[in-house]
Order: sequence, then structure tokens, then C-alpha cells
Amino acid sequence: MLPSPEDQVAISGLLARYCLTLDLDDVEGWVGLFTPDASYQVYGRSFDGHEALRAMMTAAPGGLHLGGPPVIDVVGPDEARTTRNLLFVDRSDGIARHAVYSDELVRTPDGWRINRCRCQFITPDGLSDRPARTRKPAPEGS
Repeated sequence: MLPSPEDQVAISGLLARYCLTLDLDDVEGWVGLFTPDASYQVYGRSFDGHEALRAMMTAAPGGLHLGGPPVIDVVGPDEARTTRNLLFVDRSDGIARHAVYSDELVRTPDGWRINRCRCQFITPDGLSDRPARTRKPAPEGS
């Protein structure tokens, strides 16, 4: 079912904050976008709960997160699923990773929050739990 206009705006805002909090190194703001019992699946691992999310993101490389507009499906009065794409550019080496996210959201007293998130990378062989190996771009003039 399609979201109401209010839910479309609220969920799109939640996912925009997902990218911006990461770009600004605001780990606490990012963790606050998830329910306390949230599960985040990436690299074939699951990080469960706020403490695990905080530890994962504190150790992750920083960079630019460019998120595409989400496809939102409302599956209950207080539940939604989203699919969104994301381009991450690592600030240390400029290497880009392309991903598709599948999310399960719940409406809380504080608004929509992410309860389950799965990140899969776009590789030459299709979606994968691990990014494709990339080569560093050759220096100009090479």
C-alpha cells in the first residue's frame, strides 16, 4: 500500500537523516534513527541493538553517503518497508561503493524508526553481501 503524504515525507526525512548524520560523523544521531532492538545486516554480519550499531559505525570509514529516493510500501498501520539505493564515497581513498538497502520501519512515539536494515552491494555478479573489489583510480596523466 502506498504511504500517506505525511508518512512519505516523514520516512523520506528519516532516510535523508540516515545519510546526513553519517556524513557529519554524528554517530549518536545515526543510532537514534533505529529502534533499540534494531538489526543491521552488512558484510554478512548482523549488528543488533544500539550498542552494536554504535560500535559498528564508530569503526566504519567515513565518507559521503548519497541516497536515492526510497520506494516505500506501507504494510500495516505502524509498519513500512523501503528499498533505496546508496552511493558511498570513502573519504580516505575516494573509492566508491554502490549498494541497495532493504529496510523495515516502525512508527514509534518519536516518529518512524528503522527496525531492520540490510545492505547489499551492487557487484558485476548482482547483489552481494560484500562489495566488488575495486582498484584505486590511476593518477592523472598516467
